[in-house]
Amino acid sequence: MQAVFDRCREIPYFRVFDDASLSALIDRARWFSLTGGMELFHQGDEADAVYFVLTGRLIVVRNSDAGEDVIGYVRSGEPVGEMSLLAGDKRSASVYALRDTELLAIDKDDAEHLLDCCADFSHALANSIVMRARQPNDSFKHASPRVFAMIGSSPSIEIEAHAKALAKICRQFGRTAFVIDDPEMISADEFDDLEAANDVILLTARVGDSFAYRFALRHADRFFVFARQDARPPRPFPMTPTEDAPARRFRLVDLVMLHEGMKTGGVADWVDAIDANRIFHVSGARTEERLARALAGRTVGVVMSGGGARAYAHIGAVKALRERKVPIDFLAGASMGGIIAACVAMGWGDEEIEARIRDGFVVSNPLGDHVLPVVALTRGARVEERLKRHFGDTLIEDLEIPFFCTSSELTRGVTRIHRRGLLRDALRASIALPGILPPVVDHGDLLVDGAVMNNFPTDLMTNLHRGVTIGIDVAREGSILPDAFVNPPGFVEWVWRHGFRSAPPIVALLMRAATARQELRPKDSPADILVTPDVAGVELRDWREYDRAVIDGYAATLGALDRQWAKLELVAGPR
Repeated sequence: MQAVFDRCREIPYFRVFDDASLSALIDRARWFSLTGGMELFHQGDEADAVYFVLTGRLIVVRNSDAGEDVIGYVRSGEPVGEMSLLAGDKRSASVYALRDTELLAIDKDDAEHLLDCCADFSHALANSIVMRARQPNDSFKHASPRVFAMIGSSPSIEIEAHAKALAKICRQFGRTAFVIDDPEMISADEFDDLEAANDVILLTARVGDSFAYRFALRHADRFFVFARQDARPPRPFPMTPTEDAPARRFRLVDLVMLHEGMKTGGVADWVDAIDANRIFHVSGARTEERLARALAGRTVGVVMSGGGARAYAHIGAVKALRERKVPIDFLAGASMGGIIAACVAMGWGDEEIEARIRDGFVVSNPLGDHVLPVVALTRGARVEERLKRHFGDTLIEDLEIPFFCTSSELTRGVTRIHRRGLLRDALRASIALPGILPPVVDHGDLLVDGAVMNNFPTDLMTNLHRGVTIGIDVAREGSILPDAFVNPPGFVEWVWRHGFRSAPPIVALLMRAATARQELRPKDSPADILVTPDVAGVELRDWREYDRAVIDGYAATLGALDRQWAKLELVAGPR
């Protein structure tokens, strides 16, 4: 067992052990390998052993009434299963190997003996339990992927050339990167050494029955499937060494759509075939750099809050980001913030965004088709017509920049994340302010404005990417003034004074009620750079106050960037 002893000596977890204690642990341990995709233990099983990961990576999944939740990852050098063993409880979660993983197992009786006789063993287990209790979202939750499989879906894709180009760009972003295109020439020890010495390891393979492909399936933390837009995916698309591998459904797979050849198939076909988590469109150097930033963990995600007319400030924020050459790699928004984010994701320039937003919202009130309320104060026809006019039949999966928006599903009280499908339908649900616009009924779900559940989805964005999240929140305060609610006139008097084109105060009241969440409540994943434009004097319903809001958004974003430029310098350059 000298090889195991030497391997343990390289792992920080075992540094507290003296030679005698480590030898005693190894003498009572079982050393074995678990193939990528297979189960280590199942939720509800008896806790009969504690395990130490020597190489590889595990995923921890808990079943609940809502489904299966990924609650953490276990990396090389960490224990798993110790808490239920020490407590004498059944397993509280299931654990699977994401890749080929070497483990040491200490059976229950042997663990109890070591606890009694080996102080180093007791100290190490106690320390890991305390650290996880104090920082449950630290290493256990955020084990960053390091080994990426670059999968060519057809022989015509020069996957090795793509990998080498991406590795070169990763190095420009301050990451060490290495490409393995012939794993048969690398031993297990050499692979471990390469992984330890580099931030990014790229495995290249083509779909098929080859050693390189099987190796990639067993060793990668995350997969990037490269596909041509003139091809259709094979079905089923093999993404694990065996199709019945239990962990197959937890693999993170991204689609890289190469804009090569004539477009013959839909991106949706590929998304379905590989169950893609994210979609990257590569059509030149700029989009290739986005993919490299995703590998390097240097992406920039921008989140835009809802806020009615105050959301015009997001347009000024985008101008400031572009002026400072800050890349925008992922976009998200709720309510009106989703509309502006979608404009950016479409690839529109500043002038086109301004022209379309002015046409859709500024020139005439988008909420001006009032009706006697049954389910809402407006018909919603104006909003639907304008969304169709400007976004047409665009699908979310075809957008130049990865994008999602949110709506709120009322019957179950959960947030709906719109990542696929017709863009205008997703935006219509995201801006369906309760009482103002009719709700959207989708497959039996009742969808209303995304702001109701989460007006500022920075937490969802930080789960999507690794890098800097910039959040622009326009609804923190000052979005409604109380003066209009002091001795308000009756309906007839209001119409006499203002006519039917001006929205009555009830509109502002309902809009603010939808966005008035606990603004300062700590989030699990807050924005790394927070921008809060003042937008003074602009209420949620002030659709004509475009210029003032844009100027405020621009100034507030420049100020925030100046204060926190160090977080962006690696991807945007010196200020």
